[in-house]
Order: sequence, then structure tokens, then C-alpha cells
Amino acid sequence: MPDIAARHIVIGGVLMGAGIGIMHYTGMAAMVMQAERLYQPLMFGLSIAGAVMLATLALGVRLWLAPHIRRPALLELISSVVMGLAIASMHYIAMHATVYLPLAETTVGALNVMTKQTLGTLAVVVAVSILVLATITVLMRRQVQEAQQSRLRARSKVQQLDQRWQRIASRVPGLVYELRLHSDGSFTFPYASDAMLDLYGVSPEQARQDGMQVLYAIHPEDQDAVLQSINQSAEQLTLWHHEHRVIMADGQIRWLLSNAQPQRDDAGVSWSGFTTDISPRKAAEEQIRQLAYYDALTGLLNRGRIQQHLQQLCDELNPQQHYAGVLLLDIDNFKRLNDTQGHQAGDELLKQVAGRLNQAIPANSSCGRISSDEFVLLLAKLPTSEQTLMAELELICAELKQQLQQPFQLNQHYYHCSFSFGFALADGPGGSSAELLKRADIALSHAKQAGGNSLVCFSPAMTEQIQQRYTLELALANAVTANQLQLHYQPQLADSGDVIGVEALLRWQHPELGAVSPAQFIPLAEANGQIEKIGDWVLQQACAQLQQWQQNPQFATLTMSVNISARQFYLPEFVSIVQHYLQQFKLAPELLILELTESLVLANLDDAVAKMEQIKQLGVRFSMDDFGTGYSSLSYLSRLPFDEVKIDQYFVRSGSSGNPRDWVIVDAIIGIARTYGMTLVAEGVETEMQRQLLLKSGCRCFQGYLFARPADIAATESWIKSQTR
Repeated sequence: MPDIAARHIVIGGVLMGAGIGIMHYTGMAAMVMQAERLYQPLMFGLSIAGAVMLATLALGVRLWLAPHIRRPALLELISSVVMGLAIASMHYIAMHATVYLPLAETTVGALNVMTKQTLGTLAVVVAVSILVLATITVLMRRQVQEAQQSRLRARSKVQQLDQRWQRIASRVPGLVYELRLHSDGSFTFPYASDAMLDLYGVSPEQARQDGMQVLYAIHPEDQDAVLQSINQSAEQLTLWHHEHRVIMADGQIRWLLSNAQPQRDDAGVSWSGFTTDISPRKAAEEQIRQLAYYDALTGLLNRGRIQQHLQQLCDELNPQQHYAGVLLLDIDNFKRLNDTQGHQAGDELLKQVAGRLNQAIPANSSCGRISSDEFVLLLAKLPTSEQTLMAELELICAELKQQLQQPFQLNQHYYHCSFSFGFALADGPGGSSAELLKRADIALSHAKQAGGNSLVCFSPAMTEQIQQRYTLELALANAVTANQLQLHYQPQLADSGDVIGVEALLRWQHPELGAVSPAQFIPLAEANGQIEKIGDWVLQQACAQLQQWQQNPQFATLTMSVNISARQFYLPEFVSIVQHYLQQFKLAPELLILELTESLVLANLDDAVAKMEQIKQLGVRFSMDDFGTGYSSLSYLSRLPFDEVKIDQYFVRSGSSGNPRDWVIVDAIIGIARTYGMTLVAEGVETEMQRQLLLKSGCRCFQGYLFARPADIAATESWIKSQTR
């Protein structure tokens, strides 16, 4: 039911009662009769008053009886009856107020009555007043209704906006809130969206009643920082921006980020803002940090983080109090484990090694993994006394070995391994972490080269060796194109003294370094792969020289022995290369002898035999160089298609020095070569006694300083000519 005020009912009753009265008395005046109508003022007033009272009662009865009578039809019936009483009472009281006098007796002086003219005037005044009042009432009612409608529309709009705001707030990925800090230091949340329950475990209603419950949900370690940041924002009226953790009911920890803009008023400071869950971002940041600073396989510090820690040690180093050091350790023969058991077993070994290192490292030390099977320990606060330092270092390595040399269980089997150690000392401020790691790595390389399972400490001489090797490697890269390489030749003589062939030997004459020994640059070329290019150049030059000799009758029968490296021999196209040079220089293939070491052949026996057979079909012969220095030569010799065997100079020298055991080996080599129909060449023959012993044992071909040293082509040809005169 519309909200109707009592004054509205009274005004309506007055107008309705007055209208009834006017209707009655106007109707009476309209009657045509042979009598004068006069009205008693008191009864006239009572008739109007009764009509007004009953009309007011009729209009208000529905409102006043509504709480007691629930049936609308009954209320309408009662209102109609009362309105009927108002009309009826008005009629009968008005009739009682009327005095009729015949026209001839119309004298009103002694009677207290109103004349028709007076009543008419009064009726007109009342009617006009009612009309004016009704008009005003209608206009005011219309304004009131418009105001009510405007208020209803405004209320509806507010409700719609509130509902829209609630929907928006509920869809925002986070908590929307208003926080108020009172002068007594207490908190309240005049508004909080439903996300309050999800983020803090506190309902919005609970937060409105007691804001401290939200504070209690924050991680205890973060509560002071949150309060401090809020107070600082309140004092400076600056944006509140703070990350903090909350502990949920299930024990889960979440990271939240709160942003709010403060404003000050008479009641204190309030903030309007939002809070979002940044747990996924924090987890991603932690994962990035883990990947940036820790090894994914072992969980140890990675190379980048180790370098940061080491640089910090160097920067903070006080050599008057203590030193620091880097200890690298490497698993010996780790590649063999990967090749035989697979990378899964290798990874498992690395994880177990990391676990033992974490348990065995001394105090004030850091441990990390910086490459495949290479680990590092950063040792802080080492003693400054050299003797004490070495004793402590050896003790650390001994404890590490004790832990690490215990068997590791891999794939239900036990695996034993040894470790090599390289140590570099930081004994002065301002050092470089990269340089210290480099020094420790150099020391570790020396430990590996020495056979492993040992500790090597860095010394400056090692850097000099590395620098020399690096300089040599750079120079060797340009040696072929700069025409710095050349071939020298050493003759091979039969027992008759005739020259039957030569061995081509590589020499390097550098414009600054001078004559570089083959013992220096050939292993270097084999290690860095340059031997493939250099070996091809040697083979080409030897074939070109052999072609020239074939055109000279004095040299036409000489053989040319060329040393072939392992990398060169196992090239897939090596057979084609040999065939190409034979065709290019139109050589008699039997004059070309390729020298292979037994270690080269035994590295891949089946492949080596197959490739040798293909080349032998071209007519080229093979010679086994340095025979007897390996471990399996005698057992495999029957399978290898060699045409010639060269007795290593070690056996020639030691056998001629009076050691009968070594000469027994020479006799055995000669006997085996005869058995398989191979020719023999003894290398390194330097004395006549050696030649006589070899002749006595049955060797008929010699090569060594006793006859001629290796020389360039001009000197070699001159020497050969001198022998044939």
C-alpha cells in the first residue's frame, strides 16, 4: 500500500465532506417550491462537520484497519459503508437544519436562520474555495507523486548501480575493499568484496565487524612490515603498495599484493584499493631464481651463482687474516659410465655425488656444479701459512675422497669411481672469480693428465704452458697457407747399402718461433682437429715428390713412406682421397707406403681392417709403425693386412745396451714378421753395433742417424746420389 500521511487523509476528508455539503445545499437551492428555505446555522455547521468527519474516516479506515484485517474486499466494504454514512448523515442533518416558510410569511427577524441569499453566497464561496483547494491539492499531489516517482527511480538506480558494482567487484580478479584506520589504531573494513573469504579466510561480514581478523590471517613474519607500511602511507598519504603472505586454514601459504590510495577525513584515514593473489607470480619468480642460480639436476649452485659467491669472497678477502680457495673435482672416466650404462645412470651418479658433497664440505664453504661431471668447492678462511694451508687442503681432500670413493648404487649395481682435484688459491684482494676458476681448471687438467685420482695445485708455470700452447695453436692454424710447413726425408737402406726408400717427415719453420719440434705441434694438431688438413697436405706433397722421382731413373724405384694420423685415416672419404692422388699424380701404387701405428688400428679393429683392404686393392702398401710399443700387437698381427713392420727405436737402443731381455723382443718381432711374410725396417739405428746385431737377428733394412738424418729434398737427393756413385 502506498505510504499516505495522516494529513493527506484529513485534507481529503475535508474536501470530500465539503463537496458532499455543497452538493446537498446546491441541490436544495435548485428545488422550485412555494416556500422560502431558511437554514439554522448550528445545524448547518453540524451537517458539514459530520460529513467531513465521516468522509475522513471513510478515507482512513483502510489504512488504519489494514494491520488487523487482511482481506482487501472487507476493507473496501467498510470504507464504502462509512462513506455512505457520511452522505446520509449529511443529508438528514441538513434537512433538519432547513426551515420552510410560506412566501407570505417570510419574516426572519425573530428567527436565527440564514436566508437563501446568505446560503447561496456561502455556497459559492465554499465552492470556489473547494475548487481552489482542490486545484492546489491536485497540483501539490502531482508534485508529490512526481517527487515520489523520482525518489523511487533514484532508489532503483542506486540499487542497480550497487548491484552492478557488486557484480563488477565479484568479477575483479582480487579483493576490492575500503580500509579505515581509526585514531585509536583499530582497523575496520566498511566494504569488502566476496574475495575477502578466498584470500584471507575471513568473510566480508567478519571483516566489517572486526578488521583485526584480517591482520591475524597475515603471516606472523610479515605482520609488522604490513603495519609499518600502512602507518607510513597514513602519515605521508602516499600509495600503499605492499606484498605479504597469508596462512590459510589448511596451512597453505599465499602471496598477496595490496594497492590502495589513502585519504584523510575527520574520522581518520581510509584507503580504497584492491588486493590480488600473486602466488603464481611468486612461484614463477622462485622457479626462475632456481634456474638462474641452481643446477637443475643436482640442486647445487650453478656456475653463475658460484662465480658471484667467489667474486664476493675475493672482494672481501683480507690476506692479513685468511686466504680463500677454489677446489675443482672431476669424476674420472665419467664418459665411460655414460657410454656403457647410459646417461640415466650418469645423471644418478651426479645426483649422489652432489648429495655426498653437501654432507662433506667444511664449514664456511659453498658447493656447486659447473659442468657435466665437474664440481666446485669454494673454501673460505683458509690459513695464510703455506705449510698449514697445504695440510688443511690435503685433509679436506682426504675427507672428500673418503666420502666419494665409497661405492655408489646405480641400477641395482655398485659403481666405484675416483676423482681428480685441482686447487687455486686466492691470496690477495681484488682477484677475479673467472681467473681463479680458470687456474683451478688448469690444475685439474694436469691432475687428469697425470692419470687422475690426485690433487694438483696451480702454479704460474702452468699458465705459461697454456699460453705457449695457445700461441702455438694460433700459429699452426696458418702454417699451411703461409707455406711454413715442409717435408724432410730420411733414407731407408738395405743391408747391401743401397737406398730402397725414404720416410717423409713433417717439419715446421715459423718466422718468429723458429723450428718447432714435431713432438710439440703434431699432438696439438691431433687434439684440435687441424691434423686432418695438415695430413692431407703431407700426403699430397709426398705423392707429388714421388711423381717427380718416377721420372728420374736414379730415383724411380724408391718407395715413399707417409705417416697417417688416426683422425685422417678414419675419415669416411679417406679411401677416395688416396685413390684421387694416385690418379692425379699417375703413381705406381706399390711405391706408396702408408704408416699406421698399432694404437690407431686397434682403436677400431674391424673398421681399420676393412679400410686397409680397400686401399690395398688400389696397390698401396701398409707399414706398422712403432711395432711392439702396444699391448696387443702380437695377438692381432695375424688379422692385420700389413706388408711391413718397423721395429721401434726403443727396442733397438735398449737391446744394444746389453739388456738381453729387450733383444729377445727384437728377435721375436723379426721372427713373427718372417712368419707372416712381412718386410722389416729397424728405426733409430745410430751405431754400427746396432746394425750388426740387427743383421745377426735377420733384419735387412735400416733407418737412422748412422746413415742419414732427415733433410730437405735437395739435401736428400744429393745424399742419395752420393751413395750410388
